[in-house]
Amino acid sequence: MGPMQRSLLIFALFGAALALTGCAKPPDLRGQFLHHVYFWLNEPNNPAAREEFLTALRKMEAIPTVRSSYIGTTAGVDRDVVDNTWTFYWLVTFDDRAGWQVYNDHPLHDEFRTKSALWSRVQVYDIVPVPSP
Repeated sequence: MGPMQRSLLIFALFGAALALTGCAKPPDLRGQFLHHVYFWLNEPNNPAAREEFLTALRKMEAIPTVRSSYIGTTAGVDRDVVDNTWTFYWLVTFDDRAGWQVYNDHPLHDEFRTKSALWSRVQVYDIVPVPSP
């Protein structure tokens, strides 16, 4: 294989890796129902508690109306306007409010609620994006 073919192969493999790792264009969330949830764990530095929480949270991704799910932790940016006190954040999207209602009433969501001893606080922001002009 010559240098040109090797370069093309590397470029193709790099592009495929980007696509597989989610570095492609993010989904368009306009028109969806966005459910933002912040959790403050009782034991944020306990690896077992964190894993139990994440396992329970990820189970809800199987609810049929969930379109996308993103779990995160604070980036630790130190500014007056930034709240870094929470432990985990979950953005889950639905096609519409009816899809959210299915999730809200689903047995997997009820099962997740039984884990509430893991957190001291939860804060929810439900959002319907403003249409673009």
